[in-house]
Amino acid sequence: MTTGRAVRLEASEQGGRQTAPLPQEIIVIDDDRALLELTLLTVRAGGYRAVGFHDPLDALMWASDAEPTCIVSDLKIPGVEGLDLVAAFCALNRHAVIIVSAFVDVRMTVDAMRLGVDDVLPKPASDESLIRAIERGAAALPAVPVREDVAFTRRERQVAELMLAGNTTKQIAQTLALSPRTVEFFRASLLRKTQSPNSAALAS
Repeated sequence: MTTGRAVRLEASEQGGRQTAPLPQEIIVIDDDRALLELTLLTVRAGGYRAVGFHDPLDALMWASDAEPTCIVSDLKIPGVEGLDLVAAFCALNRHAVIIVSAFVDVRMTVDAMRLGVDDVLPKPASDESLIRAIERGAAALPAVPVREDVAFTRRERQVAELMLAGNTTKQIAQTLALSPRTVEFFRASLLRKTQSPNSAALAS
């Protein structure tokens, strides 16, 4: 069942393996709607609840308020560069982050692990390997959200500098060769991390 941009699928009461309950739904992000639905069905069959997103900004906003859970994310999503999306998830410092990508190689895996990613799976991942990765991530989740010093990605720092210089979203996008939507993604991430209500407050 699809409600707005989020696809909510409750855990099945019959069938599938039963796993320890999580305090929050598993978050799944994929711009391919068909693959997103299939992944959500796999998570449900494994005994978990799940919420799916096509839009990375919506997913980040959801994750920023969520209790510790697992995030299963595609890597190549239009409008977001490389590992920037998973870096933002890892910076929350309380979720288990799992990448499922058709572009898995040694360098990408090493870079992802340095960011704090818990698992990297080739796409398409088998049902069994995905559920095992979620089980490992769930087992390592903190009982209470862990808050540490705010960490910013390279792109967030670039966007912040241009924001503080008074540049508009369009100007920042042109300067960094990004889409305006990607700039909005980083702007929202910066406001969340600094707990600023708006860009003006961030500059003060």
